[in-house]
Amino acid sequence: MNSRRASIILMYEGKNITDDIAADLQSFTFNDNASGSSDDIAIELKDDKGKWISDWAPAKGDIIEPFIFTENWNYEGENQSLYCGTFVIDEPSYSGRPRMLSLGAVSVPSFAGFMDATHNHTWQNATVKSIADTIIQAYLKIDNTIDFGLDFATKTNPVIPFAQQSEQTDAAFLFDLCQKNGLAMKLYNQEINIFSEKEYEAYDPATFFTESDLISWSAKTSFTDTGFDGCKLVYTLPNSKTTFSYTFQPPSKTGNKIYQMNETVYNLAEAERYAQCKLRELNKKEYSLSLEVPGNLDLFPTNVVSIEDLGVFNGNYYVDKVSHKISGGFTTSLELHKCLVGY
Repeated sequence: MNSRRASIILMYEGKNITDDIAADLQSFTFNDNASGSSDDIAIELKDDKGKWISDWAPAKGDIIEPFIFTENWNYEGENQSLYCGTFVIDEPSYSGRPRMLSLGAVSVPSFAGFMDATHNHTWQNATVKSIADTIIQAYLKIDNTIDFGLDFATKTNPVIPFAQQSEQTDAAFLFDLCQKNGLAMKLYNQEINIFSEKEYEAYDPATFFTESDLISWSAKTSFTDTGFDGCKLVYTLPNSKTTFSYTFQPPSKTGNKIYQMNETVYNLAEAERYAQCKLRELNKKEYSLSLEVPGNLDLFPTNVVSIEDLGVFNGNYYVDKVSHKISGGFTTSLELHKCLVGY
């Protein structure tokens, strides 16, 4: 019988350096986020001979592409692989004793500007998708050889009456725009992914876990700044007597814990959309789980998993983050929030 095995292949600036790091590799971690944060990797190498701090020292800005491979993991003869994406080295650090290199890299576009240059721009009566397309096209006009695209994977594409980007990076502006309008955004492999958590939460569970399936777990429920029954938005246009007021309360909520918000809106449809989106943003923090399971390459952010045998925490959960770690063994950790029903 062949033994189960998990390993990585590492491409560095287009060169396969797997054999070069094999003797020194202590751990590899891949953090895959659904939205809000860039994916990242962390690699720990021992440096007994001092090569990683001198001749082989990694340079900030270099490109890394990791792959995770498993052999005979779930059953004999099974082989799986996971391409983690393209990452840019941003934080090599060293420590001793023993001498170690900790290498951090993030999934961001490999060209300048999107994450760090601030811009000013105004949009009127434009959809979220058209705004994202406009931003991408601006970079392609500067350099049409760069690999930069948009995956707009949702039916939700609201018209924005007025949006102003003021001394914001394009990444920060787009994320804020998506969040206000009930959409999620992440960067993966030189691409902007825009999607709807609400749509994904309605999917059937990809798998289920009982308490006995878990290596470890922690569960939390909170009623501070979450667990609201509704959301009320009131906004009066400057230099005008026009006031927009809208209260959203889903049928499943019958209490009187109503969140009050004041946010710039330009019509009632926008007020309705903002109120619904804010209620989801607040209430998804009410029930959360952190799980560690045996290594599993079939789990991804945006998956829904069903939890059983955890009492009040039973139910369907949306996967916010997946972390794969190889360090002797292979484990997968999940960060989840309970799926919201009816809104």
